[in-house]
Amino acid sequence: MDHNSSKMRVAIIGCGAVGSIHATYLAREPGVEVTAVYSRDAQRASSFASQHGVPAICNSIAEVARQADAAIICSSTTLHFEQTLESLHAGLHTLVELPPCGELHEAEELGALAEKQGVLLGCAHTSRYLLPYATIQAALDAGSIGEVQEINYVRYLELRAGRTWADNALLHHAAHAIDLVLRWCGSMHAVACIAFPDADSAQSVSLLARLPSGKPATITVSYGAKLPVAGMVVIGAKHTIETDGFSALRSDLKELQFRGDERAVYENAIRDQDMQFVGACQGRGRFIPWSETVNLIRVINQFRALSGR
Repeated sequence: MDHNSSKMRVAIIGCGAVGSIHATYLAREPGVEVTAVYSRDAQRASSFASQHGVPAICNSIAEVARQADAAIICSSTTLHFEQTLESLHAGLHTLVELPPCGELHEAEELGALAEKQGVLLGCAHTSRYLLPYATIQAALDAGSIGEVQEINYVRYLELRAGRTWADNALLHHAAHAIDLVLRWCGSMHAVACIAFPDADSAQSVSLLARLPSGKPATITVSYGAKLPVAGMVVIGAKHTIETDGFSALRSDLKELQFRGDERAVYENAIRDQDMQFVGACQGRGRFIPWSETVNLIRVINQFRALSGR
């Protein structure tokens, strides 16, 4: 960090919709300065910099490192591993959007490099910061709903018009649900996976797992819907919770009720996540350990292996 300034200098790598949210909220924080942006598309980077008042448009991640202390990787999924590797080699604290990579050995390689470079490496486990899911976590921590017995999750996404890159339903959106299950239950045993057309380019995926309770967790994600749908049911030993993950939460436990604005909840989650990461970079508190990201990739790969059976 620049010793002449107490501000954390942050660069944005990738100029899409999520990158815009990161830049918008970081710019509002008094202890943070968004100093640089990089994209393989120079025209997009220039437009992004103009929109968000970012002073430096860089031609490489190595150049970014001369302008920043930390980088947030929010480019398309296929670039995450390569750009995170470059960012760590350049000596930058790095926060990468989920998924950071597709293979277990890649996740382990990133962790080892961050340790060698003496920088913080974090993955955006953003769902943990969404208010409905954070509320469930707090209820579990307090013992209010009892041990998780069963989980059912479904998300059908209506892709934005003009989207120029293909995502992987297993690696991306299903990964957020897997991460929540691991966080709440400690572990899950992968039982079955159906991925269409296949696990490497999944546009629809359904997963079945066994929880520590012995009961099932089911996760379904599809990019083929014409109507967006999101829902999760968590059955605890004492109480049950239903949520869309963003704007609503209801339970037979009366104090567990929530209604809010979906967009605001999502953007606030990104803001809270980013500021926890920045604080950890500055030695104030901790961020989600990389070992939890490695374990998440390990479990995803177990499901991937099952999809070929």
